[in-house]
Amino acid sequence: MLSTLASGSSAGRRLAHVLVFDALFHGRYRVIRVIKAGGMGAVYEAFDEATRRRRALKVMLPGTIEDPILRERFAQEATITGGIESDHIVQVSDAGIDEGTRMPFLVMDLLTGEELGSMLERRGALPPAEVVLYLGQAALALDKTHAANIVHRDLKPANLFVTTRDDGSPCVKILDYGVAKVMVETTFQRRTAIVGTPLYMAPEQVLGDGAIGPRADVYALGHLAFTLLSGEAYWMNEAKSSLSLFVLFKKIMLGPPEPATTRAARRGVKLPPPFDAWFSRAANLEPQRRPERATQAIAELCEALGVVTSNPTIAVALPPPPSPRLAPARPAPVERPMLYADPPPPSAGARPPKSRAKPVDESWEDNVPLFRDPATGAYSERYLRLTLDEAIGKAKMTGTKFSIVFFDLPLRGQDPTRDKASIDADVRELVSTLHGLYGRKNFLGRYGPSSLVLIVPDAGSKFSRTLAKALGEKLREEFSKRKETRRLSLRLRVGAERVDPLEKSANDLIERAARAALQNDG
Repeated sequence: MLSTLASGSSAGRRLAHVLVFDALFHGRYRVIRVIKAGGMGAVYEAFDEATRRRRALKVMLPGTIEDPILRERFAQEATITGGIESDHIVQVSDAGIDEGTRMPFLVMDLLTGEELGSMLERRGALPPAEVVLYLGQAALALDKTHAANIVHRDLKPANLFVTTRDDGSPCVKILDYGVAKVMVETTFQRRTAIVGTPLYMAPEQVLGDGAIGPRADVYALGHLAFTLLSGEAYWMNEAKSSLSLFVLFKKIMLGPPEPATTRAARRGVKLPPPFDAWFSRAANLEPQRRPERATQAIAELCEALGVVTSNPTIAVALPPPPSPRLAPARPAPVERPMLYADPPPPSAGARPPKSRAKPVDESWEDNVPLFRDPATGAYSERYLRLTLDEAIGKAKMTGTKFSIVFFDLPLRGQDPTRDKASIDADVRELVSTLHGLYGRKNFLGRYGPSSLVLIVPDAGSKFSRTLAKALGEKLREEFSKRKETRRLSLRLRVGAERVDPLEKSANDLIERAARAALQNDG
């Protein structure tokens, strides 16, 4: 059934076991060929010997099968859309875990056609009428899933598949509801893991908001429309220039830096001016400012692009205009739900107007659990590692030096689980004292249960050790002033290290600083 690849490469290790040609999987599905393989699973064309039909067989790769979250997400794909009838959702006919291989699997309709992602690579930007056709069909399916409290959460060109009906007309199918999330009041709803593709991910997904709603999919539709019309995702330049995923997230959370038509024009695509208002509404940072339904968003897109749709559902999705008899003679100004205001007609020699968009606080990550450790007020360990890896990469490219100072409060018999509240309180006291002495201008992150790492600009080869010594002395002095913190002055260890041009990772740099702290204690 399984075949081992004779390869020492990482790709070979990841696909160390694959289903071989003509193997019988789950006693029913005869493997014909591999269609696609990814980090989570592989898709095969298979022959269903029970129904005598060709199917798409999706299995989870052995390398990821141990992750319970991935297994849960994979299993969802089988059942989450089972009660929804739509021409635009791929139907699942069988699912389970194969006893012989312990591989979870799904059996779906075998589609003939092309993903919109590959279509974009082949053709480039698509005509507005074609974009409206594809996204309109996807919106019909989304309205149905949203009505069933199901959010896709990972809409992107690769998850929209264009097939052809018997009459030759195109039919879009939404793929991969395996990352969808049922919006019911359960523990599962409150999971805050980030799921989705950054280029199309709504801000509330970046924030890890457990109550993500249908308007997250509307946000993705807004960015999908821009991608299909311009040939490239709005945030593609930022994604290429960002050294880490978290840097890209910070840019996304600040909102679009320029109107969509300006960015599209730079790529050689001219979009009508009304598209800016539509894009700003559909992809608004605030969910409540986006269209309520997917079909409403596409109906408004038709108006913005000047496209007449033949789809009756989309055509009637726009809310009716207010009656003239009910309209006040002098309507009060209403705040417009968009990021960019419509500019006045340009005058000769006039400069383009500045956006009146309300800026997003650049310290937005302070209130995000993914970034901030709520128990102590320091940045989280995950964010610390990512920030250090990013700084190390920049140091290698530009030669910029920096140092880290490592602060440790040894546990000395404390259990990280049993005594968590006491440990958190001690680290919180250290954070508060450090902020009082050094301010908040530099990055301070938690490392492990009882340590902190401070990232500081470099001022010479001896700077980090001098700063570490001075901070250590000052901290002990402050702790000794109060009876309740006097014990911390006896436990505190402080060490520092400067980034090395050959530094491999954040872990290596932190461990060197930790060893320096241990030596200083001795």
